[in-house]
Amino acid sequence: MRNRGLILIMTLFLLAGTAFSLPSIMGFRGVNRVVDARTIGSNQMAFSLIARYWSSSDQYSDLHYRSVGSTSDTVLNVEDTEHLAQGFFILDYGLTSFMEIAARISYIGSYYEFDLTPPRNETIGQWDGVHGMGDVMLGWKAGFTPTPSSEVLWLGLDNWFAFAPSSNQTVECEEYDGRFDAATPMYTMRRPMLSTGHTSLGFDGLVSLDMAHVWPGTPLRMHFNAGYSMYKQTITLDDYRLEFDSLGQRSRADEVMVRADVEDNAFDFGTALEFPTQFAVIYTEFTLKKYLDRDQYSSVAYFTPGIRVYSGGGVVMDFCFNMGLTDFDPEYFDFGHELYQDGSVTMDERAERAPLPDGGTQDWGVSGTIAFSSDLLDRGPAVTTGTVSGLVTDIESGEALQATVSFPGTAIESVVSDAETGFYSVELPEGSIPVSVLADGYKAASATVVLEAGQDVVVDFQLEPVAGLGSIAGTVTEFENGDPLLATLTVEVDDTTYTFQSTQDGVFQFLVPEGTWTVKAEAEGYRPSTDVVFVMADETSRVDFILRPALEEGQVLSFDNIYFDSGSANIKPESYFVLDNVVEILNANPDARVQIAGHTDSDGSTGYNQTLSEQRAASVFNYLVQRGVAASRLTTVGFGESMPVVPNTTPSNKAMNRRIEFTVLSNN
Repeated sequence: MRNRGLILIMTLFLLAGTAFSLPSIMGFRGVNRVVDARTIGSNQMAFSLIARYWSSSDQYSDLHYRSVGSTSDTVLNVEDTEHLAQGFFILDYGLTSFMEIAARISYIGSYYEFDLTPPRNETIGQWDGVHGMGDVMLGWKAGFTPTPSSEVLWLGLDNWFAFAPSSNQTVECEEYDGRFDAATPMYTMRRPMLSTGHTSLGFDGLVSLDMAHVWPGTPLRMHFNAGYSMYKQTITLDDYRLEFDSLGQRSRADEVMVRADVEDNAFDFGTALEFPTQFAVIYTEFTLKKYLDRDQYSSVAYFTPGIRVYSGGGVVMDFCFNMGLTDFDPEYFDFGHELYQDGSVTMDERAERAPLPDGGTQDWGVSGTIAFSSDLLDRGPAVTTGTVSGLVTDIESGEALQATVSFPGTAIESVVSDAETGFYSVELPEGSIPVSVLADGYKAASATVVLEAGQDVVVDFQLEPVAGLGSIAGTVTEFENGDPLLATLTVEVDDTTYTFQSTQDGVFQFLVPEGTWTVKAEAEGYRPSTDVVFVMADETSRVDFILRPALEEGQVLSFDNIYFDSGSANIKPESYFVLDNVVEILNANPDARVQIAGHTDSDGSTGYNQTLSEQRAASVFNYLVQRGVAASRLTTVGFGESMPVVPNTTPSNKAMNRRIEFTVLSNN
């Protein structure tokens, strides 16, 4: 492999790129030659037209050429050029969400441009070539994600078959060029024939990673392919030895019709990176095909950077540049013709030097694609809501009621049923939604609605009138700054649990029969609180809830206002208020386990400060235990002066470093 090839391979893994997933050259959803493990989607269809052009240079520094009528060879230094044009039509269809099928047909033109260095230009035209239908490929691909919640990882498998008709190519051969005689195909070409009438097949294991789900803000996708392919070729050549008489006249001797069935097994590897932007996707790709039955020049590898531009109409245009990374020797790949000139040649040697089934490495190439995929159509925002409606009536008389319909535990605003008809209607997000209905003089009613996107669900409520009702009213606020909280209130009445919702201002009020009831207030991110309320008929009982934040694992509570006697572990009385608040926090989080850490400033020796920090942490431990906190929930550690929060350069800084920290080890 060339040095530049190694450099490009390294560059591949440093670039952030990849392709928008449309049909690859293999027909399946993918990049360029690399296949995406993700599928196109159920009942989705994509098709593409791909045009490719390749160019390669063949240099001969010691080509022995004999002109007509000459009795001696002229050693030429020539540079011939190969041109390869390919056109593909590809169709891809999603059978299900995890399987797709693909078909591909191709047309190929392969031409050899001779360097007309004199005297070579006297008897030879400039072109040899062959063109015609390539192959017809059919295949299937299956893919699934073991991480359905995020689709960060996809795994897949593809299998393809290619049918290559042998009678549809047109061969155009010129005169003697120094290696082959007139009307003989140029077997030194990378693609001297288009098809050989046999069937090829292959399969690949596929892995795709969407790194945006691993590193938020990094829309990088990666694809890896590894697999096996098998090719069979039937190659025929009317081989001969060239002889020249004393007058320089050329003739064929020892002509033999050679027919060889050549089978190639290959290992295939490919990797690609995609970096999507708003209107385009930049990509890079590396592919390698290693022919296992060849001894020399058995690898074909390409590095491909490119860009795909797409629109909301499902149309995509792709442009890429292909650079060959492996060597090709045209003097080696001649189907044993040169060996036959010098002596005998075996069929194994001919097979070794037979043209590679997919062609040898081209120097460089460009590719352009125009494609359409139905899964890229801009269909507008997806529907994620449905409608719940119904009537609220008196269970005994059937009369319409004006009632408040709320949705506890959600941020959905309440609605009020019409006083004359009892009708209510509300648009709700899909999912499982709790519904609570409350009307003056009636028992509360509740239900849970399971709603699908775009669905209309009818839920009627018949309320039972009650006598002797009173109300419970109050507020729910946050402990640290007194901000109102959107909370869910729960109360059990006559063995039935009812839930109500506070407003955005933290205010709530609801009716219950007279009696003594336990009310519970809950808000996301806070510890719940309960209170017992006595309710009298036609009166309002007030209860206010102050919720403390729930402690989270790894959370650190740091206090530099817990004071100790100088050089001592005795806690000063002015610190009791702070520690009592810590006790309240721990009581509100009964499952929390906490580490108590002591820290000092840098005054004194390191050993002294280490011991002092441990003793002060132990003093706080004893204080909390004496106030009712279970000792099993607490551990202590001292860090001395080793972990300052600010430099110990001023008295105020040193005061900040003399601190006690509480680290939440767990809370479940």
